[in-house]
Amino acid sequence: MGLNTTSTLKRAAALIGCSAGWGLMTAAAAISPPESAPAGSRLPYDAGNVVETRLFAEGTVSTADDESNGSFSPDGNEYYFAKSNPYTTSPRWSLLCVTRFRDGKWSEPEVLPFSGRYRDSSPRISPDGKTLFFTSSRPAPGKTARVFRIWSVERTPTGWSEPQALPAPINAGDDDWNFAASATRDGTLYFASTRDGSNHPHIYKSRFAAGHYEEPERLGPAINSEFSESDPFVSPDETLLIFSSAGDGPPSDKDRPETVKGGGVLYPRGDLYGSVRRGGVWSQAVHLEHGVNTFADESAPSLSPDGRYLFFTSERSPFSVPPAHRLKAREIDQMLHATLNGQGNVFFISLDALGLSVGEAR
Repeated sequence: MGLNTTSTLKRAAALIGCSAGWGLMTAAAAISPPESAPAGSRLPYDAGNVVETRLFAEGTVSTADDESNGSFSPDGNEYYFAKSNPYTTSPRWSLLCVTRFRDGKWSEPEVLPFSGRYRDSSPRISPDGKTLFFTSSRPAPGKTARVFRIWSVERTPTGWSEPQALPAPINAGDDDWNFAASATRDGTLYFASTRDGSNHPHIYKSRFAAGHYEEPERLGPAINSEFSESDPFVSPDETLLIFSSAGDGPPSDKDRPETVKGGGVLYPRGDLYGSVRRGGVWSQAVHLEHGVNTFADESAPSLSPDGRYLFFTSERSPFSVPPAHRLKAREIDQMLHATLNGQGNVFFISLDALGLSVGEAR
């Protein structure tokens, strides 16, 4: 199994239990790069039209370690992500990091002050930049089950506040997993949950009104299938939803029919899907193309603050079963220690290349 934190959440949750004609659109708040940023030095804003997937911040964010995509601050100068320990045994451990764009490059990642002891993942900044939502298996007050819950911290003049587990009805049920929250401008929260008793996570949304979250609503069959849906990321204006879906794996090997197969990997692997919301209704989710999905696991999508780029996690690598040719010891060693070694990395691509464009889709 790969070491991507969010894909591990997805697979473990299952165990407890584009064509260019899309025309998908989003109206994320436009953020302009500082005029002082030299050409070619800044990602994602000066990357142009990225028609093929690219590694993000190789050597800083994407390394030979296991990284998982998170999100940017609204001004694009901070990037939050998760890094995991290189083990597939349980319990696993992962922490949340931040890197800052300084002097034309991304800084050495720093561990966030409230992370580093438990299994933390899926850092998502609210559109106003004031709240950071994340997933954690840390102990929750009054709870005994060590399940994944959604937590939040608030930005203060002196840094981040102490983490607080979101109250019911978001974190409801001692044994239910709730994870990978993403917020809209009006406070509506999209997240994955196992609360329906199907032994598969599915995507829910909860409106925020009168100072509290309303009872979560499970999204319909245009989004949720009989399989496992997770890692939802919703645009700030709630017009574009990107998420991951994974099948059941052996012995049934059932999956969505368009899922990319091959490579000899036998565990359930996620592919990314997208949907637009028009007239308050989400369209039938479409499988993302242009090299976004591979036979490896893809997960943890997010959008850049200006709405121009899709960021996501992939465990892609040159390894397959059987390999393309007989590998020698030195070649294997080089592959294992390379960035693309089958552990999680962060990639990005232009929404335009996927048939997505900035605009309104009501």
